[in-house]
Amino acid sequence: MRVRKPWTEWDDTIDYREIPGAMGIFEIADADKQTLYIGKAGGRSPFGIRGELFRHFSTAERLANENWTHPQMGQSLPSIQGKARYYRYEVNHQYYSRWIEALSRFQEDWERLPPANLEDPEGPPPLGRYHWKSINPEP
Repeated sequence: MRVRKPWTEWDDTIDYREIPGAMGIFEIADADKQTLYIGKAGGRSPFGIRGELFRHFSTAERLANENWTHPQMGQSLPSIQGKARYYRYEVNHQYYSRWIEALSRFQEDWERLPPANLEDPEGPPPLGRYHWKSINPEP
């Protein structure tokens, strides 16, 4: 099952408090709403989903006057840099199993993983198989 929230276009002027600092999963897509990355924000993710999204979409300069920043700010994966336009997320304290489920579902539907997940130094975890494709899978 993929993240069900609608895509939101990134606006770098967004008030960072609008994105939760909680654990969960997120998706990043390009201008055509094609998924580039399915990520997770776990217990070791500074500032949760908020931190991870700002890490991939924004710069340290943007948050210079705020009292927080992700230590890897602006260090996005090559497939995301300059291409990321949309995001969606799901707050979930079972983020790791939910992340595996979202990656497995994507792989089953598209017979591949999102490009940035293949570049991630952490690498994709072992994934399950559903042996069926979704009806009319979303991009």
